[in-house]
Amino acid sequence: MNFQDKVAIITGGTGALGSTLVQRFLSEGASVAVPVHQRSSADIQGHSGTPAEQRLFLVAADLLLREDVDRFVRQVVSRWKKVDFLIHTVGTYAGGKRVEEISDEEWDHLMDLNLMGAFRMCRAVLPLMRERGFGRIITIGAMAALRPTAKRGPYQVSKRALITLTETIAEEVKGSGITANAIVPSTILTPDNLQSMPDADHAKWVTPGEIADLVRFLCQAETRSVNGNAIKIYGGV
Repeated sequence: MNFQDKVAIITGGTGALGSTLVQRFLSEGASVAVPVHQRSSADIQGHSGTPAEQRLFLVAADLLLREDVDRFVRQVVSRWKKVDFLIHTVGTYAGGKRVEEISDEEWDHLMDLNLMGAFRMCRAVLPLMRERGFGRIITIGAMAALRPTAKRGPYQVSKRALITLTETIAEEVKGSGITANAIVPSTILTPDNLQSMPDADHAKWVTPGEIADLVRFLCQAETRSVNGNAIKIYGGV
């Protein structure tokens, strides 16, 4: 088990990608903490009654609230004394409007969900990682951030800002034993995306398992020199 004795925070851990990551890291021996709106082990399937369940810590927390994020991280540290990995998968999509049609509220909503939650999580874990001289921060961007198209302004800008935040952190942690990288996928093969785009060429989409493989690689101790990248994983696009 490659990540035995490691502690991972995986945001969005009840979603299609996040739950795949949770299962992968538990199977690798890591202890995994997931902030959730409703604290219920039923949110993540597959480990009820197994030893791995003892390494899964679900905590009620709203990533839009600084006090919730800080309290969540304190609870993780109280339980396991450290945070080795932060894998931030939380995000949302909205589109269909030109820039002049977008309200302040719609713009702020995308910035909150796609950027500010990541900022709050990174701010909370970075001092812990610096103290121990080790850490891996991985965020999930989007191809649209690097290939913007019409009528997806807030989504694309927020995801591009997330990538820039990650690159900024990477510059600030050089030589500290910490790395920060963004993974930039095209459309991910999830049930929600299949339902919303039933006529698309799904063979070209990226699977959660492929992204999990890349996340696992970036969390290795041996990848200490892989830092500050926006790594494209575009499938067959």
